[in-house]
Amino acid sequence: MAFRVGIIGCGRMADTIEDEQISKRKTHWYRGGLVLPYSHAAGYATVKETEVVAACDIRQERLNEFAQRWNVSACYTNYRQMIEEQRLDIVSVTTRPEQHAEQMIFASNQGIKGVYAEKPLCMTLEETDAICQAFERNGTHLEYGPIYRHWAIYEQARTIAESGELGKIKSVLAFEGKALEGHFIDLLLYLLGDPEPVSIQGMISDLRPLGEDETKFTDTPLLSAQIKFDNDTTAYVAQTGVGREVELVCSDGAIRVCNDGETLQVRRRDAVSGAFDIMPVEPSQQWSGTVHKIEDLVKAIQTGKPGRSNLRVTMISQEIGFGLYESHLKGGMKVDPPVPRRGLWISSW
Repeated sequence: MAFRVGIIGCGRMADTIEDEQISKRKTHWYRGGLVLPYSHAAGYATVKETEVVAACDIRQERLNEFAQRWNVSACYTNYRQMIEEQRLDIVSVTTRPEQHAEQMIFASNQGIKGVYAEKPLCMTLEETDAICQAFERNGTHLEYGPIYRHWAIYEQARTIAESGELGKIKSVLAFEGKALEGHFIDLLLYLLGDPEPVSIQGMISDLRPLGEDETKFTDTPLLSAQIKFDNDTTAYVAQTGVGREVELVCSDGAIRVCNDGETLQVRRRDAVSGAFDIMPVEPSQQWSGTVHKIEDLVKAIQTGKPGRSNLRVTMISQEIGFGLYESHLKGGMKVDPPVPRRGLWISSW
């Protein structure tokens, strides 16, 4: 029997982002490593162990369109009612991040086995802490939205690095990113082996307070950052304008993922000259990150073992993201986790 799924929020990430990506491919200008399906609904429809049986949205018209497209008969405008009535195993949360914490905690307290929550996760570290406490108390599995750690090309990059073929993993360098939009910090963590941060330091390029409240800001790109970890690795950020590329640096070589996951370049240090020579690498077989995430959540529920985008790595990502803002507000000074201001409110929406 398939796991029963309910989706809260029937908009872009639940449904219509699929159409956006299909349109891009028709115009032949898309470059990158994204493999469809991408939306939650399309992903669940692909995974044989899951079935979307219920949906909720406060906009009736959007709810009706979603239900018709994905053949969902149980429709609600109140997510609590949906969870209480439908005996769900999995809930997808694809609403605005201001609503995530309340919805995720309610689902967990109602005995939902797994929650697939879109990014950004929530608005404050206080909300992050509350989500963590509820999920740990209830044994709820989390599948957090950032997708890159579920792409084959980044898995290949991490596998090569961890093989020792290029020596010891030293650092990862990223050329753009925001602290709390989700994808960025999560990918750096994944490439370094999901270590614990020991110090966080960064500057935001254009800090934007919301009104006169000095505790509420809009998430804007990082100017620079340095995050040190307990496995003796470091993540660096330099706002160079190169775009979505990352380079994983080892003692005897480097691995670069180019053009938003399109290609992989591996270079080995020549023992005599010290120059870096390009190594031939077989392209990996690509797959849908969304499908991989859903399969990961299903496996976590079945085995009881945390998946790749689990609660622990999500909490680390949040701590780092808010820590970078804390550092900026202290003039770029180093911040040691846990971040002291748990009520700092950042909107990445």
